Amino acid sequence: MTRLCSMVVVLLLFATPVLAGQPKGDYKELYRRGVEFNKQGKLKEAIGYYTKALALKSDSAELYFVRGRAYLQSDQMQESADDLSRAVKLKPGYAEAYNQRGVTYIGLGKQQEALVDFNKACGLGHQDGCRNAKKFKELNGR
Repeated sequence: MTRLCSMVVVLLLFATPVLAGQPKGDYKELYRRGVEFNKQGKLKEAIGYYTKALALKSDSAELYFVRGRAYLQSDQMQESADDLSRAVKLKPGYAEAYNQRGVTYIGLGKQQEALVDFNKACGLGHQDGCRNAKKFKELNGR
């Protein structure tokens, strides 16, 4: 009887994610497919694949970054800002994500936040962040 109970517990442990509707698959393959669609300019499809990959690996700053960038490319600024914010929260030294979020903030009309992010990216050694901070200051007389 004890052996039967142990087998039931093991079965429940392995079956719970399937029963709970957890996605199955390889997040790296989903990411790769997203990148391919992104290269083809099929942003809706790319975002869909990045979203599926995030369902499998929700702690990936890189996945939030690429989906945030795809949202930016498709003019979904708030979604972009949200994903890029998640990326920098997961990986505080993610200079490229700060730079992209700065670009997104300009699209949202959040000039001060954009400058803060460009400066942060620059401080982390990201050359585009430095160029964007300099250009921003020149254009805005700061």
